[in-house]
Amino acid sequence: MRCWSREEGQGTGRSSGRSGRRSPAPRCAPPRRSAFPFRRRRRWPSRSSPSNLSPAGLATCPAPPAPARRSCLARSRPHRTRSREDRAPALWRGRNGPYPWGHLVLAGLLAAAVGGCAGSRGPEPPRPPGATGAGAPPPARPARGWHSPRSIRIGLAAGVPRVKVSGSTAWTLRTLEGKTVLAGAPGDRITILAQAPGGFGVFREGVPEPVWSGERQDTLELVPEGNGSSGWSGNWYRGTFRIHSSNPEGLTLVNEVAFEDYLRSVLPNEIGTPPETDFAAVQAQAVAARSYTIAYLGRRADLGFDLYASVEDQVYGGKTRENPQSDRAVASTRGEVLTSDGAPIRALYSSACGGRTANVEDVWPWDWTAYLRSVRDDSGPGTGSYCSLSSNFRWREEWDVAPFMAALRQYGPAENPAAARLTGDLLDVRVDKRSRCGRVSDLAVSTTTGDVVFHGDRTRWVLRRPGTSAILRSTFFKIGVLRDEDGRAVKVVATGGGNGHGIGMCQWGAMGMARAGMDYREILRHYYKSTRLERI
Repeated sequence: MRCWSREEGQGTGRSSGRSGRRSPAPRCAPPRRSAFPFRRRRRWPSRSSPSNLSPAGLATCPAPPAPARRSCLARSRPHRTRSREDRAPALWRGRNGPYPWGHLVLAGLLAAAVGGCAGSRGPEPPRPPGATGAGAPPPARPARGWHSPRSIRIGLAAGVPRVKVSGSTAWTLRTLEGKTVLAGAPGDRITILAQAPGGFGVFREGVPEPVWSGERQDTLELVPEGNGSSGWSGNWYRGTFRIHSSNPEGLTLVNEVAFEDYLRSVLPNEIGTPPETDFAAVQAQAVAARSYTIAYLGRRADLGFDLYASVEDQVYGGKTRENPQSDRAVASTRGEVLTSDGAPIRALYSSACGGRTANVEDVWPWDWTAYLRSVRDDSGPGTGSYCSLSSNFRWREEWDVAPFMAALRQYGPAENPAAARLTGDLLDVRVDKRSRCGRVSDLAVSTTTGDVVFHGDRTRWVLRRPGTSAILRSTFFKIGVLRDEDGRAVKVVATGGGNGHGIGMCQWGAMGMARAGMDYREILRHYYKSTRLERI
């Protein structure tokens, strides 16, 4: 998983609009001190020198660290405390006069606040059709008699008009009652098309007429002979395929696969193939993925399967994506799960926390959960963050005002209907409230036609990354509006840290801990407090 991004299919509270107008700020100034209660002289080191994100006085969660003395955008001009002259309206003034483009200085401050300009690891995968909407409730706690399933049903596609499938060995297409519909040789492909009103047809390649037609209640199963695999969309999958049309929008393709074989494909898709020095992190990922799967088993039962094969649940690519390292991690932890109060935990994880993980209730509208608490991503004060290995440990995004407002009007109403009235000129973008861990809780956007507020993790779905449809990397960020000499907004700049929701295990942090010599049990204890490691 992702690294759960909505990866995990969970949302945050509903957004609410806020009426009234705000005048544009008379100067290009950093955010108000009340929004960033950090110590002014504390600095965020660069990625090569990871920071300690827990200033004194905050026992549970730190506020964002203070700006560095230099930024990656203005290295030739050291940071200095602002004088009265610096507070001149509409622009920033230098020692010998005004800077006509104050946005360069502000951009430097924003970049310094997160310790450098880190590269991107690419956009998050898109959500699949028919995905559960924001704010979906967490699954019910499994009964005390929970166990590891022998097999699991993974939704590869839902609500699609057609699927093309094949087998690596000779295969049989049959109904669930055992009636053979069609048989094929290795590599032979068939196409199944959705047909009105709710049925579907089976077509051989090059044959215009269907060889079989089914109704909405029918389900077909493609079964390869021996140890053969089922093929779809360029990948091979262990187990069998099931195809049905119970989804009103089209066909559903399900891969039924052995439980531990499913994990063999999840690991390389979720944590990649890190160096062998990080093998303990891959083992920790195996235990977390196994725990997550059992806790959420049957989550998508109304769609005819257990979990999605995407960031909605955990990314799964079938046999094609397996590798020897992940196979060893699954085998060496076989049957091990994390439990709390006698049940498997919802072992959430994300790519990079940026220096500290988040409390689940600070990100999504969940109840307080003992094992999903905020923890520092280091071994103690002054030791540096384990996840500083990630290229997303610190990042920067910049939007011109026109595309920023266009994206806001496109994506904003889905998170807060009041965003539909933002048809005027941009006045300000600011953080109105932060969680105890420094993540954005309320993001306010002011225009000449009104204000609107977006909440929690859903701000990432509003602030799409420039030039793409990818959501913002995390809610651990600062944001500001850059203005011209007349005080008009010309750019919006966000600088932040981490990638993903930040709850539970930090995958890059786990790799840093493994590189520091810790085993997978120590990694799991660090990120999932108050849990037990059990074998089932």
